[in-house]
Amino acid sequence: MKNTVSSRQYTVCSRKCIVDSRQFFYCLLLIAYCLLLSSCGYSLVGKTSSLPQNINSISIPIFLNKSGEPNIEFEITNRIREGFIEDGRLKMMGDRDSDLILNGEIIKYSLKPVAFDSKDNATEYWVEIGVMIKLEEREKDNVILQQEIYTKWDYKVSQSVTEADINRLEAIRQAGKKLAQEIVSIVVEGF
Repeated sequence: MKNTVSSRQYTVCSRKCIVDSRQFFYCLLLIAYCLLLSSCGYSLVGKTSSLPQNINSISIPIFLNKSGEPNIEFEITNRIREGFIEDGRLKMMGDRDSDLILNGEIIKYSLKPVAFDSKDNATEYWVEIGVMIKLEEREKDNVILQQEIYTKWDYKVSQSVTEADINRLEAIRQAGKKLAQEIVSIVVEGF
């Protein structure tokens, strides 16, 4: 009988250990989850910035086009302006009234085939766009930032020339939005 009692006690003890180890495991998971949440590096857009308090507005003249792709400067400039408007931390103003002036040049535009069909016809392209930006304080005539930024966006080719061109133009718009997000982040958060 002693063996049975001892065996039962051992079983009870091992059950307690299992329960304790499960509780310990769940406690570790909870702690890891809390640490993960507290170390998350995301912040809400439009709430904070590293801009000095005297910097409240920006102007963005039409970018110069050195890429060889006609009229792309209007699309890219408009996407970047929209990016600042959507962000809302800097007001869009005219050149004479703004605290900052963001000048830019489109220095690269290329189409790069990235996918092919069985007959070696391109079925997908990357639109690659590069810009050089220069951020200046208007009153101090001081260059704060000068940087090249590159991006790309893919699009599928269609049998229809019209549809393929529409897809290419949409890829340019999306690349412009991507550039805008990066430029807004660099200007507002990296000031």
